[in-house]
Amino acid sequence: MSIPSSNLINEEETHLFLCFCTFVMNIRGKKLSIQNVFVQTLQDEKYKNIMKEILSLDSDFDLVKVFLEFDPTIAKSKYVTKYINSVNGKTKKAKKTKKKKK
Repeated sequence: MSIPSSNLINEEETHLFLCFCTFVMNIRGKKLSIQNVFVQTLQDEKYKNIMKEILSLDSDFDLVKVFLEFDPTIAKSKYVTKYINSVNGKTKKAKKTKKKKK
């Protein structure tokens, strides 16, 4: 049995999420896939803060969860994989630089 108030909350959260995605597309000036909106949001602190404010999220982890719950295939996206690899590469380079300075 579904609870009507729960259904209403879920529908409102989905609507707000899609409004945020539309906002990002409008700001970027082009149509983006959900994967690209996800990457843009991870890259831009302002987008993260806006989304967290709109959806009343507490952390970046909650933000990632919202995207993954909406479309679980995001985790397999080549755009997301490329972004994660580039971030990991930067992190590894930063660690190597710190070790060399010591």
